[in-house]
Amino acid sequence: MLTDLYSRRALVWAFANRDFSTRYRSSLLGWAWSLIQPLATLVVFAAVFSIVFRIEAPPLGNGEGSSYAAFLFTGLVTWNLFSSVLTLSMTQLKSNGELLKKVQFPAWAPILGASIVQLIQVLLELFVLVLMFAFLRNAGWTWVLAIPILLGLLLFSQGVGLMLSIVNARFGDVMYIVAVVLGALYFLTPVLYPMSMVEDQSEWLGWIVRLNPVSWYVEAMHDAMYSLVSPPALVIAGLLAGGFAVFWLGFAVFARWSEDIGELL
Repeated sequence: MLTDLYSRRALVWAFANRDFSTRYRSSLLGWAWSLIQPLATLVVFAAVFSIVFRIEAPPLGNGEGSSYAAFLFTGLVTWNLFSSVLTLSMTQLKSNGELLKKVQFPAWAPILGASIVQLIQVLLELFVLVLMFAFLRNAGWTWVLAIPILLGLLLFSQGVGLMLSIVNARFGDVMYIVAVVLGALYFLTPVLYPMSMVEDQSEWLGWIVRLNPVSWYVEAMHDAMYSLVSPPALVIAGLLAGGFAVFWLGFAVFARWSEDIGELL
């Protein structure tokens, strides 16, 4: 798998460059929308859940109070990486169907290329998050742990996205089903609330949230970026290993079932 990915790296970058240049081509603000959209969501959610529902964020790692907006944005950056890579991966086979019919190339190349562009957008959001924490004087060496955490989540999301892209190419209803599932999964992930609040309210609901793999990555990001607490080394290793295992499985399933994908599309 790794050899195949490396030998086709130029093709993947070609698809990434194409998507990068066309994503906001007809927009006046261009790539500024990649920051405007999550920031607008942050403002609305922060106002509703901190003022109306009165959800309190845990203390900042520097011990100087708390910030629900910073807590929420940390979760949003992590969740956006998962949901955007997964959703974008599902649509790439159909959007590149005509090209796959005419030219022979690995069908996973446009999927990985689109994910690279999406990763750039998430990195821009992460940069804004770092600026927010710097303004709050909430900085620490644990920030570097965000790299393996997000890398593990990227691999996990891509693996799931590869498998779902094959199913979606054969059954068009899958895209709509996944949209509904993601909507429910969002509220079963500790993005809008701290994990401790769920466990205090309901033990069984806490178990359901913990059974959600994305919750592990979100909680680890909250620890490393917001609370400035280092997750155990075994947790970081598990997030990376689990992400790679899902990616390997997704790549293997995709390679097995995409041989005739050009004719199917």
